[in-house]
Amino acid sequence: MKQFLSLLFFALSTAPSFSQTKNDTDIIGIWKGESICQIKTSPCHNEHAVYHVTKMKKPNMFQFVMNKMVKRKEEDMGILEYTYDAKEQTLTCVDEQHHGVWKFIINDSTMDGTATFKGELYRIIHLKKE
Repeated sequence: MKQFLSLLFFALSTAPSFSQTKNDTDIIGIWKGESICQIKTSPCHNEHAVYHVTKMKKPNMFQFVMNKMVKRKEEDMGILEYTYDAKEQTLTCVDEQHHGVWKFIINDSTMDGTATFKGELYRIIHLKKE
């Protein structure tokens, strides 16, 4: 597991620069996958995540309606706003209320990310676009 975390951190910190900017339609849509807790003594639970991503009116801003599946139904977890960095191909949300940072890297039809709270890795998330 430590090796996987090291590779994920390396990938997130050294994502290549692309001269080509993704279209909004590459980001907008429904993304599903796994959200895995990293602090086993916390109230966090592994989840099957379902994120509904829409474009906001502000440039380079996207809204994530972040849900999880419970008994085969989507359960609301919250809504966050992300800033898209075309050069880094990343979406980042700074959640000041919870002292957290959510960061995703988009690679074609997959989105991999992390959630950190108070500087500690809380979740690793792997999603695929439907």
